[in-house]
Amino acid sequence: MLAGADWWHTVPVPRLNIPGVKMSDGPNGARGASFAEQTAGIALPCETALAATFNTKLVHAAGSLLAREAKDRGAVALLAPTINIQRSPLGGRSFESFTEDPILSGLLATAYINGLQENGVSAVLKHYVANDIEHERTAVSSEVSERALREVYLRPFQIAVADSNPLAIMSSYNRVNGEHVSESKELLDGVLRKQWGWDGLVMSDWFGTYSVDTAIKAGQDLEMPGPAKWRTPYLVEHLLAARKISERDIDACVRNVLVWAQRTARMSPETVYGDDIEVTNDRPDDRVFLRELGAKSNVLLKNDNKALPLTNVKRVAVVGPRALDKTCFGGGSAQLNCSYVVTVLDGIKQVAPEGVSIEYSLGTPSHKMLPYLDGIVRDDGIAGADMRLYTSLAPNSPVVHHYRREASHVLLNDGVPDSLQGTNWFAVMSGTWTAPITGLYEFSLAVCGRAKLFVDGELVVDNWDVLQTPGETFFGHGTSEEFGQLAVVEGREYAIRAEFSNIPGVMKDAPDVGQICNFGLRIGGFPVVDKDAAIEAAVALAKDVDAVVVAVGLSPDWESESYDRASLALPQRTDELVTRVAAANPRTVVAVQSGSAVSMPWVNDVAAVVQAWYGGNASGLALADVLFGNVNPSGRLPITFPVREEDIAAHGNFRSANGKVLYSEDLAVGYKWFLERKLTPLFPFGHGLSYSTFGYSDVEVSRVDETTIDYSVAVTNTGDVAGSHSVQVYLSSPVSNLAHPVRHLAGIATTAALAPGASERVTIKVTRRELAHWDDLIHSWAIENGKWKVFVSDDALSAEQLVHEFEVRGRHEWAGL
Repeated sequence: MLAGADWWHTVPVPRLNIPGVKMSDGPNGARGASFAEQTAGIALPCETALAATFNTKLVHAAGSLLAREAKDRGAVALLAPTINIQRSPLGGRSFESFTEDPILSGLLATAYINGLQENGVSAVLKHYVANDIEHERTAVSSEVSERALREVYLRPFQIAVADSNPLAIMSSYNRVNGEHVSESKELLDGVLRKQWGWDGLVMSDWFGTYSVDTAIKAGQDLEMPGPAKWRTPYLVEHLLAARKISERDIDACVRNVLVWAQRTARMSPETVYGDDIEVTNDRPDDRVFLRELGAKSNVLLKNDNKALPLTNVKRVAVVGPRALDKTCFGGGSAQLNCSYVVTVLDGIKQVAPEGVSIEYSLGTPSHKMLPYLDGIVRDDGIAGADMRLYTSLAPNSPVVHHYRREASHVLLNDGVPDSLQGTNWFAVMSGTWTAPITGLYEFSLAVCGRAKLFVDGELVVDNWDVLQTPGETFFGHGTSEEFGQLAVVEGREYAIRAEFSNIPGVMKDAPDVGQICNFGLRIGGFPVVDKDAAIEAAVALAKDVDAVVVAVGLSPDWESESYDRASLALPQRTDELVTRVAAANPRTVVAVQSGSAVSMPWVNDVAAVVQAWYGGNASGLALADVLFGNVNPSGRLPITFPVREEDIAAHGNFRSANGKVLYSEDLAVGYKWFLERKLTPLFPFGHGLSYSTFGYSDVEVSRVDETTIDYSVAVTNTGDVAGSHSVQVYLSSPVSNLAHPVRHLAGIATTAALAPGASERVTIKVTRRELAHWDDLIHSWAIENGKWKVFVSDDALSAEQLVHEFEVRGRHEWAGL
């Protein structure tokens, strides 16, 4: 009971009718119980996109949808949400977290968790705590002050525990101030259980357990995945005999596992005791909701001369590498098999008014790795590839297992048959590929193991007998790509055959690790492109149309678990493409698909910019709805977009150095750093434009008690287009000897869609939680006495509309929630 039964289940006890609890990744969808044979499902917009709605009701509805999806996969626990703070947009998993602000993160996490758990699925809140980079993530120590730890990094967890009571929390890989969180009795027992009174389950991140006795005594209840690597019967019995742990220690962990199993079984008995068959349910209402959610997450960053919406146009060019890409999430645990994906180009074609011609030009590639080889068909005629596992590649070897893949890649860490476990085995991925062009085509192989790629029997790529180059693939365990080229003819069919083995290859500058636990194969393919000619073709098209939409951004290769981004820059020659197209057409609109901030050296040259994030299944439709005015954009930035990397608070203290990363910015994370240093960002936290205008009036203040105040404000649509608006309330602390941020977010509220001239009154409650700071002398929360200032604003940096001052008197100190 101290460890999982396998990758996704706890250990059942049939004689006592105790079920094994099934879990699933992840924050934007429910993948199910296999990386290798993924059941198709819904992909929501990434968490930064959800946060950009500034709408807790929408996020609650998203959580409810995810609960249905989890149960469709037979799971009653979702490993989500992720609420780590975005110290830097370069963090590999920034797209997977909500925001740089702890209050907003806590509010959104609460809504998400309540949506899940009210519908019978346990949240597994992660990653507790200060797990904010991927570089050396299992070893790095986040060196952070006590006050910043409490006010910034623990605060979202505290809010979520207080307002939604997540049934489980996942401990993070990293250390905090020298101690692994999974072994920290102070964080797991002292803070979570004793101070906050939380009584849920603490599980490890996958392979995030580093000891037996220390982790058990600290309060890490469950080692994942299973079977146990540390908590084997032998080791546990040995430590019991040595009195390194006691039966009481074990009982405490087992009790929490059993209580969690009981809670999930009571919430969803039909799923827990069901047949564990995973299904795909493509519900029409869900499609409508995903499109609405995606559109409301889009942020209109710039709109000069009413370039948007796209009206009075007959010809629109869609240019750029992301227009045809099927990316709808970042990389790593967030990835799943999407039941459908609408690309930017397809979305624009579907939404464009009748009579509007849509034309496409690539412009420039932007991939980090060659895209997955598309256009392969399996033996059964369905798009994808067959993958057969063998004990040998000798002729007539029997097939041990046959996977029917829907893509030209596979991760087999949880999909190897029992009969092959612990042995050397082989696999063949095959299919029929139809060439999309005539000319040179480039192929690639990245592996965790070794592989060769044959096209029509000709060896094109060898990643088997070569000296392999370590890469970032397969959670950092795989190789870099090896490449090969072949002349192909458009429309002709080619036999694709990739031979693969789990036998580790010989890796450059890497020790011989023997048998590996992740096995993966990735086949890439893309035409060999004359980049100069491609840009010239895009520019020529831009000159000849009424408007241009340039689709740019990142992908799971650039933003992913296991590694961080190297810079804010868009890939390859993207910036050059945008600049050239903008010079050719004054009505150039840039749509950016990314999970966090990117640099925009061309921002003054283009007419409009839309931050479209990773929008999930309906990303193309959602963006098109905004571009053509079917939806009035209402999204707000949940993160600051800096002009340059040097302006980021964590710049210079972001990567691990000798096993440590110094949180030297202390409390000044995100917009608070820009306020403190008087820096001008590219776009501030909270920024977002509309096709209409809104005004505030008739502020009402109701003081409930000494530290609780309700602020009510009337929001009026003063423009001529219906739309909704998000109200942001910020606080400034009294002047004192203690340093505080210049101001900080206290709360948000979003109106319904308001017709032109219509008004709605919204209320934001300010409580002691929003007023409190952590006093590291007395190790408790406290509130500054004196005059507080309250601002209502459209973003963090222009919060100059003072609406109220109030004074706090008396002693206000506490240590719990």
